[in-house]
Amino acid sequence: MIVASKRMVAVLFAAGISVAACATDGPDVRTGAVSQHTSVDTSPSVSNAEPTTTTSPTTSTTTSPRTSPTGGPSDPTTGSAAPPTSPSGVGDNLFPDLGNPGLDVTHYDIDLAYDPASALLTGTVRLSITATTRLEHFTLDSVELGVTDVTVNGAAATFTVADPELWITPRAPLAQGDKFETVVAYSVRPAPSASLVGISNGWFPTATGSYTIDEPDGTRTWMPSNDHPSDKASYHFTILVPAGLTAVANGTLETHSTTAAGDVWVWDQPAPMATYLLQVITGPYDLIEGVGPNGLTLSSAVLTTDRALMQPFVDVTADQIDFFDNYFGHYPFRSYGIAVTDSRGGLAMEQQTRSLFSRSDFLSGDLSYTEQLLLSHELAHQWFGDAVSPARWQDIWLAESFATYAQWMWLEHVGLDSVTEEASRNLRGRQNGDASTATPSVSNLFGFEVYEGGAVVLHALRLTVGDDLFFSILQRWVTDYAGTSRTTEDFTALAGKVSGRDLTRFFRDWLYAADLPLSLPG
Repeated sequence: MIVASKRMVAVLFAAGISVAACATDGPDVRTGAVSQHTSVDTSPSVSNAEPTTTTSPTTSTTTSPRTSPTGGPSDPTTGSAAPPTSPSGVGDNLFPDLGNPGLDVTHYDIDLAYDPASALLTGTVRLSITATTRLEHFTLDSVELGVTDVTVNGAAATFTVADPELWITPRAPLAQGDKFETVVAYSVRPAPSASLVGISNGWFPTATGSYTIDEPDGTRTWMPSNDHPSDKASYHFTILVPAGLTAVANGTLETHSTTAAGDVWVWDQPAPMATYLLQVITGPYDLIEGVGPNGLTLSSAVLTTDRALMQPFVDVTADQIDFFDNYFGHYPFRSYGIAVTDSRGGLAMEQQTRSLFSRSDFLSGDLSYTEQLLLSHELAHQWFGDAVSPARWQDIWLAESFATYAQWMWLEHVGLDSVTEEASRNLRGRQNGDASTATPSVSNLFGFEVYEGGAVVLHALRLTVGDDLFFSILQRWVTDYAGTSRTTEDFTALAGKVSGRDLTRFFRDWLYAADLPLSLPG
């Protein structure tokens, strides 16, 4: 994700460059191709940021009022059973109420209907789940959703809506290892909610449709889910919109049909994906199809009225993929594209397989510095953050620092900047830092230390081990761990293994330090 930080604004303004921003982006996160929940590891080698207060099961965490489809406040106690009093969340230091213990969600089948005129969203979500411990009851992340029905393995389940959780009690306890299906029917008039990181997220209605930006905790405001990046799953979407409108979601388009009720769009995302990377866009969009390197499917979405204006940005995508393939390994999914929406300017998001951008940041129609920066940054996230996701939100540098470094590489490639100059300039900015790259707080989750400051750490690693080993580390990171969620400790261990060097002191001085060495290695 790119978010226009104060530092970024100052740098680009001083350079005479218009400002845009990038985003943000079970049982054992170390077990392989399909990640699962566990308690999140809090390694003693990392100084933990001050945790936020866990919210009581009976208290809503949203800060903006939302209403049920009937216009009144959402009912906080639907169902007949009182919610359990045990704490929820998987133990994330920065967002302790996110995630749901005991669950590994392997697949979401999402059926949505959205009408921009009424801003009403109705949905049915079928979750395929494996119980990772014995469950007499379990929770899903859910904030102000008007839940009307819940079943477990086809049988009606008792449920209680108690923001930020939906508490579910099946008819019979579930044993560890049981595979089961939970279906939740709900409706809501979704609106963006204020996140603790200082930016709004969730479902954003527009004059003609909608879009989603969910990092770090917005998915739960429009869809019940296991809303933590440690639990990745595959997805299938069926979306009904009024006749003549388009619905876009992650992955590839399976079918589009027109019915008496409206247009139905069916999308499939088979690769494991974190909930914060979900994409649902509705409105008057054209789909632009193409073929990229190695026969890769390219599928972009632009507003119908913007098709000619946005074509240069669609066209450069294949060149950028071809460039990054040389350094990071083959593109990790079966499709890619860009979505240029009527979202607010200064924000971009690496939604898996199709990155989201604001049309207001591309109105020049030219591939200048800002446009090249945004496009390359979000594309690089497909390797770093999407294929391999952070296991804890404190591990966000594994996404943002890497994408920022890739952005520097692309800007150098097209003659607009220099990696060496960027690293030297931002190293000066890392002195007297507020936090280390490896230990962000909630308030600076999208801060300088995680973006440019973390890219400095990567350049220092490159200078320490040499180009060949550096890019071998990055390629092994993706090939070894694609489809999973990983920690900072996983990366430092891999770097040491691939390089054949003891990098303990290097990471202590560069990754875990707030104030970095005064000069780059070598």
